Amino acid sequence: MPHVTAPVIVALRAWENLMDLNKADKEILAILKTVFLTRGVRPLLSDDHLRIWIIRMLFLVSITGLISRIAMGIAGKEVTAEMSLFFNTPIAMFFGILFIHINNESENISIIVFVLTWISLVIGLYV
Repeated sequence: MPHVTAPVIVALRAWENLMDLNKADKEILAILKTVFLTRGVRPLLSDDHLRIWIIRMLFLVSITGLISRIAMGIAGKEVTAEMSLFFNTPIAMFFGILFIHINNESENISIIVFVLTWISLVIGLYV
């Protein structure tokens, strides 16, 4: 995937240059770079690699679900409530686990972020 990471790096650098980021924002961007741009992640190597691998796989499943749902909409197929739950669950899990990982890796742990993550996860799964 070397052809994919170069545009991501360019976009992140442009974002950093465009926005005047504070210390916490820079820390979160560094964590996101670690999660999405680290090469050679082997899930059985360490717990950190397993977390990164799980986040990446949930991201891929979420993107696949979104593409499938868009394709069904274009094809005129009806999306039932059960199918909607099937498509929304990986997205909610991805963002929930990503936010928890960011909070665990950051120097300044925030109870508010944990509570907001939990609320968004529960609302995403049950609404």
